[in-house]
Amino acid sequence: MKKIVIKSILAISCFSLCLISCGKEEIPYFDSQYNAVRFNSTNEYDAETDIFKGNYSFLENPFDEYGEYELPLVLVGNVSTEDRTVNYVINAEETTAPENSYEITAAVIPAHSLKGTIKIRLFNTDEIQNGASYKLYIQLKESSTLGLGPKEYITATVSWNNNIIAPPATERYVWMTYNSLIKSSLAPTSYSTTAYSSNALKTIVTALDWDDWDDMTAHPDQPQRPTYFTYKYLANYRLFVTDKSYEAYAAKLADYLKKYQKEHPDAPLVHNEGNLKGQIIEARTY
Repeated sequence: MKKIVIKSILAISCFSLCLISCGKEEIPYFDSQYNAVRFNSTNEYDAETDIFKGNYSFLENPFDEYGEYELPLVLVGNVSTEDRTVNYVINAEETTAPENSYEITAAVIPAHSLKGTIKIRLFNTDEIQNGASYKLYIQLKESSTLGLGPKEYITATVSWNNNIIAPPATERYVWMTYNSLIKSSLAPTSYSTTAYSSNALKTIVTALDWDDWDDMTAHPDQPQRPTYFTYKYLANYRLFVTDKSYEAYAAKLADYLKKYQKEHPDAPLVHNEGNLKGQIIEARTY
């Protein structure tokens, strides 16, 4: 009986050691062959579309020859003692920017760093100065030293013009204000960015004279909470939800649009982008 027990214990011990050994071999770890690159999920990352959306405007520096924009990169893996070049491809079908309207000056993860950048020079062309808007669509590619990170973080766009810069996709309460004012198929409380157009935002700013919602002291009658005053051109929805004052602002916007369309019957205000592109801008009604 003792021999049977001893043999059983030995068998279990050997089996356990075998499992531990196999487990150690199967534990994933990063080495040179697993190093990967992806875009950083900062405020400009839009989780709804899985795209990092960069924006640049010449609105406040209209005489500059060009502007500089940096797409943030993150290394997944180990740092290197040498700079590592990041491969990418321009999606020609999605890109609206002419080839001579931009220049990519660097795409690298520096030595001893977990972060890198794709540096882009954006030119202030005559078309931009006359109201055009360009978009550059970039996708990361594998290289001999860097693989690709998760597919949700390998695509980015950079848009530039002389318009008001759209709020980051993460500013949900700001987007709720936009959707509470602009008529679309979205719910008034939606924070989706799909119905956005720079023309509509510009119309809101003009009609409501909004350009200081990042300045808490300019609105002493509102709750003095810094988190409510983050974006210059749109108010935070939480400031309006209690008294439903967004309804009055929507009505004021509607009056402005009605007057404008009457004065410009052959050139009404239309959405210039988004899923409402080409449609007449309308205020939401309550």
